[in-house]
Amino acid sequence: MDTTPERIPPLATEAVELVTCHPRQLEIAPLSEAGQPDESLPYLTSYRRRAHDRRLASIVEAAACGTSGIVTVVGGPATGKKRALLEAAYTKGSDGQLLLYGWKIWPGLSPRNPEELLASAKGFQRNTVVWLPSAERDFFVCGHEKGNEVADSLRNLLLDAKRAPILILASLTPEYWQDLTAPPEGGVDRSHVHLLLQGTSITVPDTFTETEVTRALASPDPRVSEAAANAPNGQVIQTLVAGPALRTRCQRISPFARAILDFVIEARHAGHGPAMSWTLLRKGAHAFPDGPDTDESFDKALKELTTPVRGGVAVLTKETKTDGYRLAPCLDRLYATEAPKPILPRASLWPVLLETVAGHDSLDIARECRRRHLLELSAQFYLQNGTPRAHLELAAMLAKAERIDEAVALCRMLTRIGAEVEEAISQGAHILFEAEREKDVLDWLGPLAETGNRSAALRVEVAHIRCSQPERALAVHRRRAENGDLRSAAYVAASMVSPEILVDSRGPLSAEDREKQRIRRRKELDKAVRWLTGLAGRLECDLLPLITDLTMDALGIDAVLEMLSEEATDYDLPGAYLIGAEALSAVGRAEEALTWVESARRHGVPGSAAVAARVNLRARLLDAAQQCALESAAEGDAAPLIEVGYAFAKSDPPLPDRALKCYDDAVPGDAPAAFSAAALAAARHGMLDKAFGYYRRANLAGCAPDPAEIVRLLCAAGKVTEALEWYVATVPGSIAPVARHIKDFPVAMTVAEAVRSRKNLPQWRALAWVADELLGAPYSGTGRTTVSGNGPHHATSSRLVLAGRLYKEAAKSGTPRVEERAVRLLMDARNFVEAMHLIRSGHETVPRRLRALLAEALAGHGALKDAEQLLEELLDEDDFSAAAGVARGFNLHEEYVKAQDIAERGARGGDVESLVLLGDLRRGAGDQTRVLDLYCLALAHGHPGARLRINHLLDAADGRAWEHTQLRKHGLDPRGEIAPDWEISVPGEDDG
Repeated sequence: MDTTPERIPPLATEAVELVTCHPRQLEIAPLSEAGQPDESLPYLTSYRRRAHDRRLASIVEAAACGTSGIVTVVGGPATGKKRALLEAAYTKGSDGQLLLYGWKIWPGLSPRNPEELLASAKGFQRNTVVWLPSAERDFFVCGHEKGNEVADSLRNLLLDAKRAPILILASLTPEYWQDLTAPPEGGVDRSHVHLLLQGTSITVPDTFTETEVTRALASPDPRVSEAAANAPNGQVIQTLVAGPALRTRCQRISPFARAILDFVIEARHAGHGPAMSWTLLRKGAHAFPDGPDTDESFDKALKELTTPVRGGVAVLTKETKTDGYRLAPCLDRLYATEAPKPILPRASLWPVLLETVAGHDSLDIARECRRRHLLELSAQFYLQNGTPRAHLELAAMLAKAERIDEAVALCRMLTRIGAEVEEAISQGAHILFEAEREKDVLDWLGPLAETGNRSAALRVEVAHIRCSQPERALAVHRRRAENGDLRSAAYVAASMVSPEILVDSRGPLSAEDREKQRIRRRKELDKAVRWLTGLAGRLECDLLPLITDLTMDALGIDAVLEMLSEEATDYDLPGAYLIGAEALSAVGRAEEALTWVESARRHGVPGSAAVAARVNLRARLLDAAQQCALESAAEGDAAPLIEVGYAFAKSDPPLPDRALKCYDDAVPGDAPAAFSAAALAAARHGMLDKAFGYYRRANLAGCAPDPAEIVRLLCAAGKVTEALEWYVATVPGSIAPVARHIKDFPVAMTVAEAVRSRKNLPQWRALAWVADELLGAPYSGTGRTTVSGNGPHHATSSRLVLAGRLYKEAAKSGTPRVEERAVRLLMDARNFVEAMHLIRSGHETVPRRLRALLAEALAGHGALKDAEQLLEELLDEDDFSAAAGVARGFNLHEEYVKAQDIAERGARGGDVESLVLLGDLRRGAGDQTRVLDLYCLALAHGHPGARLRINHLLDAADGRAWEHTQLRKHGLDPRGEIAPDWEISVPGEDDG
């Protein structure tokens, strides 16, 4: 029998070796932006098999054993269908070898048309994979007759025992699967297609399960882990694919669509929330110079932005509940929340926002304007919001601007309408007190105090005292005392007894004068006691402790004992014995105090054991105190036992075991307080297991101590690593409260490993997260931090160095942005050589995204000619981001004139950091030319370091008092210049 293969027809193409076939030959493209993949990362992302992959692998195993077959993966757009088929084709056996080793795959370059498939199928030999991604091209798009013909050919291929095994790998979307497998209708015959595909489908889910997302978060591939972290509703692959596609779309949109996108981005920088209404977008786009001039052109541009890219995500997404539009999350981070360069919104944006925005968005915009010192705009948005909270924040802003009358008018208005009255009183009075306007406090709050408002009465009392009007302050206290305020009662009673005088203008008092004074003060005390006794009757409360304190201050312990003895015996108030015991203990007469306690015990006074414990505790008789505290605990009061435990823990030498025994005994009476105190005591003495155990029990009891305090005590006891690992495992969220205890690289690496385990993160992300916690800033993944205008890190130099080392470690496997961040931190710590090494490592040529950083590193290292040459190349491309960093390098190496020249060029190019640096360089050179203007423009852009510099200028005055006063009171205008005079109209103030 002739086994010579049939001659391949002209349209046919040959299969190629599977093992040498590159993914690009099979229509599997790398993630790229504008067609440019990141060459520093692998061509394909890492892959973790899911449930459908196991079913695919079983079909491949059958083919490897000699059984022909077909599988059709069915899933939505960008769900990983082709990648699943590719991974299936490269399935390995238990020995680590490819199951399909030695096989070929057709076509050698996909895609091919149905005619080529039909022509090539005749020449397929055994051990061939037929690759049919987007199989609708072969079965549907070409027409039902041609599709039927293709399916018939493939069915014959699968049934041909001489050419077995053959494996067909196909993919379809659910819609095409439904059409191709539906019963025939309307004369459309797809019987062969139906028979070929029947029973071959494996569904690829649109979303990852929670477990799959968790596994993806831990992926060593930064692209996968980042997509998993940002994916909405488990749409990991869609997020992975859509990010580069969206960024590419943004580079290629029409001018009208660009105007809408620019408005959205600038509105976000102005403080607007992520969701924006159709009306706001339309008005905003029309207000921009290059925006659409008609509603028709606007709708067309909006459609362009809402059309999904590969991955099913659009630049702008419409919300179903609110009918608002918002940027895709990855674009919102890129252009707004994590933007590498701050934006000063153009002037035409603000009127649109004022006209259209309301609710919480207006409050957020007001706060952002205030942060940028755009005070008039901030006031307008606060007033537009109209809530009490907005008015209070506006009042605080105006007070800081030294506009006292307007600030207080807002607080007055709130008290008048009954909104946030207590806070309005507190804030308004504070503003007036700071301005030393006590009389205005009396004029405003006096009537409120008369009506019984306690907050107003407190401020009126302070104002009377500051105005040297003690009698009026006393009258306020009397009214409050009659209303049950015991603090005021004590104040009034104390004011009735004149202070003791031992020396007057003539010298020391004589014995006769001292006796006269004693008699007078005794009469005054009797009057005060009568007043307190009458008040106690009116209020129906016990004021004996208050009377005791007053008597002690006026006449001493002996008078107190005389009075209390009378109370106990003559008036049958045995509780007076305990008050006397406390008084005796306070003056160090412990034995007498215990005698008074015994008298109380004999009369059955509750709390006698507790007082006895405290008396012994003050006398440092700890054993006796413990015994009495146990009795008190048995009576239901465990507080003395906890106090004794604390004394044992702090004794010299410390007795932690006895302290913990006290706390354990206190548990039945007050478990939360006992567990909390025990945790702190155990931590103080480095008792790890006990500290952690007591903390858990205190937490369950709802009274856990501050875990940061547990860490502090353990670190002081030398248990640094264990304490920090425990904190990460116990406390969700930030480690900022304990970051100061991370003082060396091994400890930082240990903490990062604990974070990785707790949060199920890849190591690079955990390292970056810990580094940013050390710096006191949340991880944003933003590169070129200081150049972009985000300002210098508020961290000690040691923390900066440590964070740089962590980022350098993270950069080994992290995203490009992590690499950029690592370089930035190394340069901030002046490790320029390490920064240059990191930039150049792993790259044959320096990536475009790192060229600006390389220029800065070269300048910092002293390679000034190379730095200047690279900077010139960047400036020719309108990239000014390196100007400030290079200028710093020149300044560092004492090339001061050149440094200023580069900073000026950066400032003219719009680099915000260059504005600030140029101001710094001019001040350093004694040149004040436009320094304030430079700082003001940077502040309007949102540069956080500009405000501090302006404050220094304002404090120094520098001979420009008018400008400084104007800036403080009226802020900046939308162009970043000192604003002219403006006023606010307080709602209802004219009517008031």
